Amino acid sequence: MATVTEPRPLADLEIDSVLAVEAAWGVRARGIRPWTTAEYLDAVAKVHARYAAFREWQRLHPQGVDE
Repeated sequence: MATVTEPRPLADLEIDSVLAVEAAWGVRARGIRPWTTAEYLDAVAKVHARYAAFREWQRLHPQGVDE
């Protein structure tokens, strides 16, 4: 029997994306050319900007509302 799962909150997905950037930063720290702090902060800012744009899109295009 299939189980219906609730979608994860957008904030959780955003935090997962930031954690992925942190993991990439850790991998790069052991490499030849580690990220600078500015590059890390830019990558995190891009994650937040992407989710902010998606939230704005969701606000303008509500889904699942039958009128």
